Amino acid sequence: MRRRAFAASLLAMSLSLGPGLAAEVRIENFAFAPAHLTVRAGETVVFVNHDQAPHSIIGAMGKDEIFHSPEHVDEDESFDVTLTRPGEVAFRCGLHSHMSGTITVVP
Repeated sequence: MRRRAFAASLLAMSLSLGPGLAAEVRIENFAFAPAHLTVRAGETVVFVNHDQAPHSIIGAMGKDEIFHSPEHVDEDESFDVTLTRPGEVAFRCGLHSHMSGTITVVP
């Protein structure tokens, strides 16, 4: 039941790529590129893993976690999230603590 709820929340965050696509964040050499970006509220950010190692992506506004990818985003897999609330989103890899970045969401 818990996995089903988690999958439903991920599905709600994922959109087909189209006019709302704002940016792609590549995961390469255990780093996010770009590590800092700005998008408009309602746009989608796609994280694409180009490393052979798995990664996970966790995003927070202040102390509130606002998104979390599946535990493992493997090589050549992606995770996308639509950011609807203006503000500063800090993101990091849940598996590799040195990997982090920020997304500024503007109205």
